[in-house]
Amino acid sequence: MTIRTRLTLWYSSLLASVIIVFSVSLFSLLNWTWREQLLDTMRTAAKAVLTDIKFDHDTGSITTRYLPTKLSSLIYSPLAIQVWRLDGTLAATNVPEFPAAFDQQSMNVADAQWREIDYDGVRMIAYTQPVLNWSNEIVGVVQVLGSLESLNETLSRLVRLMIAVSVVALVLSFMVGSVIAAQALQPIDLISNAAREIAAADDLSKRIPYEGPPDELGQLTNTFNATLERLERLFLVQRRFVADVSHELRTPLTTIQGNLDLMRRMGDDPISRAAIEGEVKRMTRLVGDLLLLAQADSGRMPLRETVVDLDSLVLEVYNETKLIAEGVDLKIDMLEPVRVRGDGDRLKQLLLNLVTNALKYTPVDGKVSLNLKKTEGYAYLSVTDTGIGIPKEDLPHIFDRFYRVDKARDRKMGGFGLGLSIASWIVEAHRGRIWAESEVGKGSTFIVQLPAYAEDIPDSAKETRIRIPTIRRTPVHNPPAVQPPGSSTIPSASSRGDSGRSPDQPS
Repeated sequence: MTIRTRLTLWYSSLLASVIIVFSVSLFSLLNWTWREQLLDTMRTAAKAVLTDIKFDHDTGSITTRYLPTKLSSLIYSPLAIQVWRLDGTLAATNVPEFPAAFDQQSMNVADAQWREIDYDGVRMIAYTQPVLNWSNEIVGVVQVLGSLESLNETLSRLVRLMIAVSVVALVLSFMVGSVIAAQALQPIDLISNAAREIAAADDLSKRIPYEGPPDELGQLTNTFNATLERLERLFLVQRRFVADVSHELRTPLTTIQGNLDLMRRMGDDPISRAAIEGEVKRMTRLVGDLLLLAQADSGRMPLRETVVDLDSLVLEVYNETKLIAEGVDLKIDMLEPVRVRGDGDRLKQLLLNLVTNALKYTPVDGKVSLNLKKTEGYAYLSVTDTGIGIPKEDLPHIFDRFYRVDKARDRKMGGFGLGLSIASWIVEAHRGRIWAESEVGKGSTFIVQLPAYAEDIPDSAKETRIRIPTIRRTPVHNPPAVQPPGSSTIPSASSRGDSGRSPDQPS
C-alpha cells in the first residue's frame, strides 16, 4: 500500500469518526430537546385543566365547567386529555372515543410523572398529574397523552439525511484527499526517481532538482543533495588516496625488488642491504601514519587529557630538533608561559611535525623560529621559516592527505604528504585551529590556535571562549584577519571579531 493511499485512508477514517461522533451527538441532543418540548406542552396543558376543576364540598367530588364528555377541543387540540375522579369515573375528556384511561398504572400516583406507552400500536407519552383538594388530598387525576409518532418520523428522516450526507462527504473527502496527497507527495516521487537515476548511472555529480517552497520536502532535498556532494567528495578523496598509496608503495617495493635481484646475482652487498632497510623503514612510517589517521577518522583514538605546559613542550621539541637542523638557524623568538588541556604526546607530535616540515623546506643558512603567545584565552603557537614558500593556489590544500606542492622534491626528501594532515587532526581534536600564511621565495608561517587552560584565562576573556564555533573538518587557511604571534600585532578581540568568528573565518 502506497503512502498516498495510507494518508487518504487515515484522513477519511478521521473524517468518518468525526462525522459519527457529530451525528450521534446531534441525534441525542435533538431527541432530548424535542421530547422535553413535548413534555413541557403536556405539563402546561395539565396545569390549565387543573385551574378549571371545581370541588363539590358536600360529596368531595370534582367537576369541570365543561361538559363531562366534551372537554374543550380548543385547548391543546394536539393532545388527548382526560380528567378522572378518585372513584374511577371519567369527569371530562376531549377524546370521547377513548373511554379507558391512557395510563392505568398511574391512576393513583401521589406525584406527577410521565411514561412512554404503546396506545393502539402507536408510541405515546402519558403524563399524569394528581388533583388535590383544599386539604391536599388526592381526589382525582389529569392524564395528558401526546403522540411520539411525528417525533420519531422526524428523527428517522434526520438519520437518513445524516447517513446520506456522511456517505457523500466521505466519498468526496476520499477523492479530494487522494488528489491533495498526490500533489503533496509529488516531490517525493521526483526525489525517488532522481535517486534511482543516480544509482543506475553511478554518477554522484548529479543533483535532485527542486523548485518548491523551503518546507520539509525542500529540507529533505537539500539534505539529500548535501549527502550526494559529501559522498562525491569522499569518493574522489578515496580514489586519490588509493592511487597515492599505491604509488607510494610501488616506489619502495621497486627499490627493494631491484636490490634483492642485485644481491641474488652479486651476493651480499652492504649498500643494497642498507637501501632495503631504508625503504622498509619508509614503508613502516607510511603505514604508521595511515593507521593513525584511520583511527582518528573512526574515533577510536581517545586523547588522554591533562594540563600541559605548552611552553615546556616547545622547549623540549626545540632541544630535540636542534640536533637535526643541519645548518638551519633554529631559535625561539617569543615564549610565554601558557597551559592548555590536552594530550601531551599528541601535542608534541604536532610540534615535531611542524618544525621538521619547516626544517625540510628551509635551505642551509635559513632561519626557523618558534613563537608562543597567550592572548585573551588562547594560546597562539607559530612556526616561521625562510624556505621556498607555498604558492597561493596550493594553500587551501596543504592539509589534505598526500598533497604535496612539489611532488618530486617531497619524494626525494622522504615525505608522504601526511605530516600536515596529522597536525590538522591533532589541532581539531584539541578544539583548536591551524592555518598557514606563505609567500613564494620568502617562507611560510604555520599558526596554531588552542584554547588556554581555564584557570589561566582572565574573566573578561572567558565568554569569548564560549562563543567558539564548531570545528570544521576541513580547515580554512590563510585568514587575512589574524596575525601570527611572532609578528608585530598580536590577535585581539577586535581583530578576531566580537561575534565569535574564528580566526580561520575571514571577515
